[in-house]
Amino acid sequence: MWSRFSKLPLLISIPGVFVSMFLIPAVYAFGAGALIEGRTFLYAFVLGLFLIGFLGVAIETNQLVNHRYNQLWSLVAFFLGLPLFLAIPLNELSQVGSFLDAYLDMVSVITTTGLPIFEIEYSNDTLLIWRVLIGWASGFMMWVFAWTVFAPLNLGGFEHLQGHSENLIENQIKASVRQQNSAAKFWREAVRLAPVYLFITFVAAALIKFVGNGLLFSILSAMTAMATFGIKIPGAASDAWWYEIILMVVMCFALSRALFTRTLLKNKSLRKDPELRLAIILIVIVFLAFLFLHWSNTIGFVELLQNSWGVLFTSISFLTTTGFVSEYMPFKDGKLGTGMLLMAALATFGGGVATTAGGVKLLRIFILVSHSKSEIDRLIIPSRVVSGQNGGQSGGFNNAMLACVFFMLFLITLAAILLGLALCGISVQRSLQLTLASLTNTGPLVTVMSAGEVIILDLPVIAKILLIFSMVFGRLEVLALLALLNPKIYR
Repeated sequence: MWSRFSKLPLLISIPGVFVSMFLIPAVYAFGAGALIEGRTFLYAFVLGLFLIGFLGVAIETNQLVNHRYNQLWSLVAFFLGLPLFLAIPLNELSQVGSFLDAYLDMVSVITTTGLPIFEIEYSNDTLLIWRVLIGWASGFMMWVFAWTVFAPLNLGGFEHLQGHSENLIENQIKASVRQQNSAAKFWREAVRLAPVYLFITFVAAALIKFVGNGLLFSILSAMTAMATFGIKIPGAASDAWWYEIILMVVMCFALSRALFTRTLLKNKSLRKDPELRLAIILIVIVFLAFLFLHWSNTIGFVELLQNSWGVLFTSISFLTTTGFVSEYMPFKDGKLGTGMLLMAALATFGGGVATTAGGVKLLRIFILVSHSKSEIDRLIIPSRVVSGQNGGQSGGFNNAMLACVFFMLFLITLAAILLGLALCGISVQRSLQLTLASLTNTGPLVTVMSAGEVIILDLPVIAKILLIFSMVFGRLEVLALLALLNPKIYR
């Protein structure tokens, strides 16, 4: 049965997995005595089975053309089409907003952005479980999509890994595409990565429960941290120190793929990993900047220690595009000023390639910085001889060119969305906050930068549609869209 399921088109199998998840909040709601909520999710499950069945019959009678970009189109359908159905229970059970608001929220969930749209997450456990569950599953799907869709097409940061040990993995993936069904390859990678993803989530939830928190709170907190899906879980941790330490360790897995694919990188040590090295440098810079901005002679040693921890935790959280703010963050009530610009910059840099993090990606930033340093050295010492061995990952002209092209396209997309939101009557400051939060897939950035003044439900319809496309652009990346719209230019 599994072999037959794994060979189904991704257009059928992936929605089938998410439709089956309707049963989890349905069972929870029935167990908690919330019959209306339970029936809503149960009916959605039955309706989903019918729709998938009809879609399967339609696809079975029409032979699909096996094109190299088919899976990219499946990814677009995953981010734009699937939320239309997943938003039905949310629209039925929420007391405010329209279906467009529910759809916007589910796109925010499935892209692991976590835009603060509904306050209902604080009062309805069933919908909270549903949103966190979808966000956690989508984070895992991004792991699988990275190795099965982006890697063979040299997208998503894999275009910078040519000539290194990861290239062996990429060649194996390309070879498997020719030998077997692409959907079967997708689920084979899912089976390979699932134990790692589940194990990290389970251990994190167990540790959070061990330090004195409730079972549901522990599970949901671990799932949001693992998927870098920074929505706030109702309730307060019994021990904020240990709670944040556990979350920080989990979020660090989004800094580099080397942390969870260690066996695939036997020839590399973590000390030489460019993404981790750059992440440490950025965190140290932000830490020193906060000390300079908020230093006071009246601060005691304990308060200084707490503030330092708050800056460290929040910096890692925004660098991985999660968006959690530490309980010990100085002036965490939205009055950080310049400090919040630093957090927005970290979110823009983003995490590692082939992780759940969004943003530009640390590897591209590392390549641009290394290439800039090399060019400055040439200006200072024109007669300097450059060894051919230095034309690798960080210094290669092609890598630098691709990173520069992506960065320029990212800035153009940011400017276009910012202009579109401004034309909708939103102030430039609020438009910039919404654009950065959606394009970097760091939803809590809106709340942190605006101190809760931006209410997304009150935005115009056109602005909400722009936010939907912005989140999908941020998760798919502009180069992937370029490859879809004009493959010849990309090649």
